[in-house]
Amino acid sequence: MTELKLSKLEPFAVGGRRECYVHPSDASKCVKVLRTDKNVSARRKKLFVPSVLRRRYDNNEDERRVLNKLEKRIGKGMQLHIPLCYGYEPTDLGPGLVLDLVRDTDGKISRSLREHFYQNLHPLEFKDGFDELTRFLCQHNIITRNLLDHNLVASKQADGSWQIYIIDGFGDPALLPIAQWSRTMGRMKIKRISRRAWARFQVFYETRRQNGAAIHHMRDGQTWSPGVLRHR
Repeated sequence: MTELKLSKLEPFAVGGRRECYVHPSDASKCVKVLRTDKNVSARRKKLFVPSVLRRRYDNNEDERRVLNKLEKRIGKGMQLHIPLCYGYEPTDLGPGLVLDLVRDTDGKISRSLREHFYQNLHPLEFKDGFDELTRFLCQHNIITRNLLDHNLVASKQADGSWQIYIIDGFGDPALLPIAQWSRTMGRMKIKRISRRAWARFQVFYETRRQNGAAIHHMRDGQTWSPGVLRHR
């Protein structure tokens, strides 16, 4: 398999542990690679994560396992709200995990809820889409980590509605995954996670509005910018 050349490209998104690139030969997909620069190491130390765990934990591999299990259980229908995973491809930045890239109907890369909030779109603008996401998770008993605004992207549809996708934070972090074994417990947990997430969205939006924070503050001089695109 030909090695993807990413090192001279600009990632469209940079997180605390990974960078995301548009796939060089397929604009409908993205490639996630682990960061190896000093800035990410410094940030992890601030989080008080033991060095041995920092070395062993691989976000890409964890995500691949979870998404592959979901596809086996749900099928291609997961693409309504969760990207499909296509495995690894070699890149000049290390192994790259290839997934669907969520775009708006005009072809531009979809923004996260956080970025939309920074651009003064009220959370209620996305309420129908978020409720639909919650119903989808309940229908298939998909347990996630906390639903964070920078891990959810909103795809603008042709009719003006928003389709919400989860792009990170997959998997149930519980040591004893009871919610996965019981659909009743699963629905209760999913709805609880959704309620708490919606409350956080409203608080974040109001705090940002009152403080007057600008989106460029999230990008300029930062080694990572959760939920803020560097280009579309």
